[in-house]
Amino acid sequence: MMKLRGSLAALAAALIGLAAMAHTATAAAPGLPVAENGKPVKVFATGVAVPTQIAFKGKTAFISGGPENNKPGGLYYVSPGSKKAKRVPDTPPIAFGVTWHHGHLYANFGTVIRVFHGWTGKRFRFSRTLVSFKPKNFTNFSGLEFGPNGRLYTGVGLQFDAKAGTKAYANSVISIDKRSGRIRTVSTGLRQPWMLTFVKGSRSPLVTVLGQDSPKGTLAPDLIVKATPGANFGFPRCNWSNVKTCARLHFKKPVMTFAAAEPSPSPMGITAKGEKLFVALFGGLSTDEGPIGPEIVTTSSHGGIVRNFVTGFKAPVLLAHYHGGYLYMGDLSGKVYRVKA
Repeated sequence: MMKLRGSLAALAAALIGLAAMAHTATAAAPGLPVAENGKPVKVFATGVAVPTQIAFKGKTAFISGGPENNKPGGLYYVSPGSKKAKRVPDTPPIAFGVTWHHGHLYANFGTVIRVFHGWTGKRFRFSRTLVSFKPKNFTNFSGLEFGPNGRLYTGVGLQFDAKAGTKAYANSVISIDKRSGRIRTVSTGLRQPWMLTFVKGSRSPLVTVLGQDSPKGTLAPDLIVKATPGANFGFPRCNWSNVKTCARLHFKKPVMTFAAAEPSPSPMGITAKGEKLFVALFGGLSTDEGPIGPEIVTTSSHGGIVRNFVTGFKAPVLLAHYHGGYLYMGDLSGKVYRVKA
């Protein structure tokens, strides 16, 4: 499994490579995933090559996505009654995160976060740049989510696989003032923070973090952490392959770890329904009988038992979002599914 890594260009290349992997999987074994609760899994949308995050304005869905070969990614919308995703006009060809908040859509285009409003059903009338960095000074933003304090939270991508980045805010979770764009560092020491969610009643987000890959033979777990203000999770001094060492160095302990394996579990999308978490595992869990494959699992927001929830994806799964009684899931076949949850 290829972990997401490096600069915006490298991350985009990784997403393209991952999407190419999906073609082989889907060609070999068509069919729908299966939910453990017995509810039918249905296709909600098609046409987003690498769906990473989804947000809703009423019955209209907005989906961020990476590119696939000659097909651009970017910011897409799905109109009520339609399954075909269409590009939002005048937006960049790659997007990593999207969220709706108080009448505005916030979208992450790598090194830039823009705010949109005035949706007509086909386009936005107005937009502005909330925050922007030059690629030489910054890696990339990841998932977007608003906290109960009204600030926009996001992760900042890695620069190096096994050492600390030197670019602005690398290996951290930050929060952003939605009006001024001013940034505060929330938590540090996170190799590759990806997506995040807020559990009701919590002021701090839960964040999926992809573990260290190199040097060859490294057995670093993937993580879910609670990004509390001032917390340092240890990367690169601690990658949680040795819990006792990390604890002795007084780094903040993750909420849970996913044991290093091949393929790597690689938690990507994360979303909450009450205290229950749904987590998209790009590679899936490994068992005594062998790997399960890409899947959605459930666990508690406090950590604990991990249970299979949706299995049978024919391509690696990235997106997980709970909304209106349904769990929305997206994989590298370019499809977004939903199931009653």
